[in-house]
Amino acid sequence: MDIFSKDHGRLDLVAKGIKKNKKQKADTYDLYQKYLLSWVAKSELGTLTYIEHTAQFSQLKPESMMLGFYINEITMRLLHKHEPHAELFLAYESILSRIQQAEDENVLLRYYECALLQALGYGIVLDYDVNTGEVIKSDEQYIYQFDYGPTNAIKNKKEANGVRISGETLLQLSTEKLSGEICINEAKHLLRSILNRHLGSKPLASRQLYQSYLRNKKVS
Repeated sequence: MDIFSKDHGRLDLVAKGIKKNKKQKADTYDLYQKYLLSWVAKSELGTLTYIEHTAQFSQLKPESMMLGFYINEITMRLLHKHEPHAELFLAYESILSRIQQAEDENVLLRYYECALLQALGYGIVLDYDVNTGEVIKSDEQYIYQFDYGPTNAIKNKKEANGVRISGETLLQLSTEKLSGEICINEAKHLLRSILNRHLGSKPLASRQLYQSYLRNKKVS
């Protein structure tokens, strides 16, 4: 099983003859739940020796479960094994909790994508022009250059290699105050473009599953 732990990062564990807390009778290990684990490892594949619930999340709604699949997939695809990411672990906990509170899921996903990129060292610049050093202005238009950052100091923006984005969207994203359809869509396009460069050409199964879910929902 794939595990994302606070202090040890991503782990691969196999459950075999484990000890469980007496109150825990089920043999299932649910997604989006927090556990206290113990394991032994002589190689990259460890053996789970103990498991206990430490916090119980409510089951996500079907639509939210699709978002959970996406969050899990990009996290496991991009994280290296055995590298701790305590801040990202907390961001993961936070987004699950906030999804259950019926906050705007499109906005929450953008915040988590930012946190993931920061944790992996692909941190994105959102508050200043990387060419001039000037603070981002809400009424300006910028080109976000991949692996570099936003700038409006480009003579021919149409030919620039990057994503066009407004200063307002950059500032909203940097302060986690994303709102309005235009800004939300711009933020989605920017973050998906950056993530796709790191995810590679292999399609995300969670995206395909979500599209299939939407098609079936329309039919029914």
